[in-house]
Amino acid sequence: MPETNITTILTELKKHQLPLWHEFPDFNLYMDQLVSLSNRYIEPLTGNKITPSMVNSYVKKKIMSKPLKKKYQAEHMAELLVISLLKTVYALDTVRTGLQFTKAKYGSAIAYDHFANYFNELLSTITIVDDDISNISPKDSIPVVEQFAIQAVLYKKIGEKLISDLPQG
Repeated sequence: MPETNITTILTELKKHQLPLWHEFPDFNLYMDQLVSLSNRYIEPLTGNKITPSMVNSYVKKKIMSKPLKKKYQAEHMAELLVISLLKTVYALDTVRTGLQFTKAKYGSAIAYDHFANYFNELLSTITIVDDDISNISPKDSIPVVEQFAIQAVLYKKIGEKLISDLPQG
């Protein structure tokens, strides 16, 4: 069986950074444009595609702001990118609470740029320091997958607790 090189996987992921607020289009977008542009960033990172029905659902559930006359702006793009990444880990209610809090405290542009900068920084600096797992055969990968899963579960639980402790309002 061929070995899986985790460093190669990370190198491929590092090619895909989130845009900053000033890199968003400075004109309104229609739904298909919003979805297409968002997918350029999200699909390589998550393997998932955003669909118009997902956007409509996020708006209906008040996770994402309503468009203005069916046109989407930078704020919508930022919300959609953050939602699409965080929903891979957290329930949508948790994502909504976190978004509402950070937007109220910092404003949409600052909150998004902080998230994007931090995401990009972590993505660019993440490494595997253990040579034993850097190149691993699929048959030997279960302990590594378990380690990653356990860390994800623990970090998720900590994040959920921190979000649930945010002041309401």
